[in-house]
Amino acid sequence: MWQIDWMINLLPTWMFHILITIGIISILSSWVLKRIPFIKEYNFPIHLIGILLTGVGIYYTGMRANQAVWEAKIKDMEARVQVAEAKSHEVNTVIETRVVEKVKIVKEKTNVNKQIIKEVAGAQLDARCELPVSTVVLVNSASKNEVPGGPAVSDGASSGVKASDLLDTVVENYGRYNEIREKLVAWQEWYKQQKRIFEEVNK
Repeated sequence: MWQIDWMINLLPTWMFHILITIGIISILSSWVLKRIPFIKEYNFPIHLIGILLTGVGIYYTGMRANQAVWEAKIKDMEARVQVAEAKSHEVNTVIETRVVEKVKIVKEKTNVNKQIIKEVAGAQLDARCELPVSTVVLVNSASKNEVPGGPAVSDGASSGVKASDLLDTVVENYGRYNEIREKLVAWQEWYKQQKRIFEEVNK
């Protein structure tokens, strides 16, 4: 069956218009012929053929028109998707550039702060502060999201770790936190813009 439909779909649309025209003429002719003696016996076949031709012509003409409408909608959607993809690529480039620049600034500030510790603040802190074992154990456990246990938790003896080293680690961790924060903010902005772009496709 599909082979027949496939072959019929190869025919140009104007041929179905001709079928409709011939069908209508056949129907009208059958009304005239039934009044003519000796010919009226062909009235029914001509009338039936006219109805069939008209029906087939209208069916396939309507199908072609419907297909044309869907093809137009598909082309319109493809065009919208292409525009959305171009906008999406542009957003990707802008946000990626922004993230790289902001992360660079965060790293520069972190390095400056660490340099201040090395040159000034570290020596001042070490001169006034000595870290006990309990403090170092607590910091190490917190970095692993654990709770320290054992006698070391209350050990007040000197750990031998400089307070400036702890401060340097804190500054480094804050720097990493701010890098991650900038990336997260950028990802949220990226998601909002991408969502808006592709929602416009379906409007």
